[in-house]
Amino acid sequence: MTYQAYIHNIEVKTGKTREDLWNLANQKGFIKDGKIVATHAQLLKWFKSDIGLGHVHANFMVLYLRLRTNDPKLTEHMKKWAYETGYAEK
Repeated sequence: MTYQAYIHNIEVKTGKTREDLWNLANQKGFIKDGKIVATHAQLLKWFKSDIGLGHVHANFMVLYLRLRTNDPKLTEHMKKWAYETGYAEK
């Protein structure tokens, strides 16, 4: 599945855009000064319980946040996959 397909499926399932989810993550305090301050587990729990995503889509949204913040925990492999399948920086 491509980056764009994951984004589309998440937007259909939640009724929220990736920008909406980015803003919510900031409001919840998971991102401060453009850096992720929450743990992977905290983000997964939030995406699953509050947003209603399944495990795979929740992990994908963590990837999106890591891409958007240029998180050092992001592997080159995941960056390459995202850029090759539709991710574009804002």
